[in-house]
Amino acid sequence: MLTFLFVDEDPRSLAALRRLVRDLPGGKRFAHCMEEALALVKEEAPSVVVTGDLLPDGDGLGLLEQVRARHPRTACALHAVLPPLARDITWMDRAAPPWEVHALLRMLGIGAASEGSPR
Repeated sequence: MLTFLFVDEDPRSLAALRRLVRDLPGGKRFAHCMEEALALVKEEAPSVVVTGDLLPDGDGLGLLEQVRARHPRTACALHAVLPPLARDITWMDRAAPPWEVHALLRMLGIGAASEGSPR
C-alpha cells in the first residue's frame, strides 16, 4: 500500500501539508522530529518520505539517509529553501506554490506505487 510520511518541526507546516495531501491516494503519517519519524518508519516502511531540513533532534537530510539505509526503494524529498547536495533526494522548494508541491507529491506517489511497496 502507498504510504507517505511527512516530517517537520513546525506544526503549521505539517498542518498545511495535511490539508494539501488530503486527496492523494494512500496513507499519510506525520511526525514532528527525527525520533518520532524513525519510530514510524520502524512500524511501517513508507513509500514516500518528505521532511523539512531542520528538525529539533537532527537534520532532514540525515533522516532521509537513515530511511534510505533501511529502505532503499523509498522515495525521499527534502522540503527546504535550498536543494540538497545528494542527487537521489528530490527537492521540494519551501517557497513553491501549493499546486506545485501537490503535483510533485503526486508524481512521487505514482513512482513509488509503480515500484511496489518498499521492504
